[in-house]
Amino acid sequence: MTSTPTLLWSQTPESVDITIRLPNIEDETVSCENNHFMFSCSSQSKNYRIEFDLDKSVEKMSYNKYDNRIAIVLEKAEYEKWDFLTKVRGIYKNNIKIDWDKWEDSEGEEDQDSPLAPSSGFGGMDMSMMQQMMGGMDMGENEGEDVDDGEEQDGDEGEEDECEEDVESSVNEE
Repeated sequence: MTSTPTLLWSQTPESVDITIRLPNIEDETVSCENNHFMFSCSSQSKNYRIEFDLDKSVEKMSYNKYDNRIAIVLEKAEYEKWDFLTKVRGIYKNNIKIDWDKWEDSEGEEDQDSPLAPSSGFGGMDMSMMQQMMGGMDMGENEGEDVDDGEEQDGDEGEEDECEEDVESSVNEE
């Protein structure tokens, strides 16, 4: 029986890096012809294989074998960002994962349309909207003044009763 290995991938503008981690890799075969990637090996008396069509074109492939992994480098035919590694979306979705430790975004690449982009300022909200969301909180206008922190101090006992009366009277008026 053949198992499917877990494959980690990352990219730079020039290349796609693939890492397959398995102990004691033997009899490995790695190929990339006509944008069809194939890897097979044996590891601890178990056979592994994964193959798929790549999403974009590759000019050259090289790999290095280490004690517990195979590091594969695919040189891109064009310097462009790949959104997917595989041509068929969702294939091997549990076995192909992004290698976040190696991932590099294109320099200066930010989603300018994102509401959280720094250039949009407070996620696209204006200050009045933010104050409304914060419930009309005092935004530092009373700097230096005592602000009620929820603890009662001398002379505060009667204020709570006044608030309750205001709420009751507004409910009774309706």
